[in-house]
Amino acid sequence: MRRFLLLALLAGALTCVKSAATTCGDEICPEGLACASGHCVDPSVVVSCANHADNDPCDLGAGGSGVCQNGLCIVGRCGDGTINGVEACDGTDLGGKTCLDFGALQPGGLSCGSDCNFVLSGCSSYCGNGQVDGTEQCDGSDYAQKSCIDYGYYGGTLLCNSDCTVNFTNCSGRCGDGMIEGFEQCDGTNLNNNTCNSLGHKGSGMVPLTCGSDCAYAPSSCTCGGELCSATQTCVVSGLISSCQP
Repeated sequence: MRRFLLLALLAGALTCVKSAATTCGDEICPEGLACASGHCVDPSVVVSCANHADNDPCDLGAGGSGVCQNGLCIVGRCGDGTINGVEACDGTDLGGKTCLDFGALQPGGLSCGSDCNFVLSGCSSYCGNGQVDGTEQCDGSDYAQKSCIDYGYYGGTLLCNSDCTVNFTNCSGRCGDGMIEGFEQCDGTNLNNNTCNSLGHKGSGMVPLTCGSDCAYAPSSCTCGGELCSATQTCVVSGLISSCQP
């Protein structure tokens, strides 16, 4: 009997216990806190505003009286210098954030607006300020004076992703896309229906016609002993030696 109890206790000790923490936007809410509007809050903040409209009064008991905003009982207000409820910041209270958190190269310059949201205009450089900074490929309509052509395309218009990297969706034509365009003689396996014979290299088919990485016929194509036979010559093989002969 005693052995059975010990085994039962051991099995219980080895049982995995699931964490009561929950994911809430960029935060992890520990047990006892609820997720609301992307923030971890005390459940009473949500309960006290249940079935209430914005700006209705609410009461948190010892926590004080407040006003319902976005389903949360907010004690305090935007402008009191303390981050409350869903405020991103308040006055000089930036919640420990700096310009670096918004992609800037320098930490200084972040401020808080009258609506308790961050103001990035003071950050010297960040993705979204409309000018290319640091390692950015683009920013808004600023492409660092580059176009689709600079990236190997033949035309089209560049687009800028939200992370300030270039988007080539609207660029058109490039060497390597398998289609013959612009000044290309060929592209990949697309040889424009040509062969060594059709190019006038009679009898030089020992090495098949191939396309180079520059979308031009490879210099080694159709060679015979290291040279290209003319239309009036034939590639003659004698032993291990091949040469173009009349």
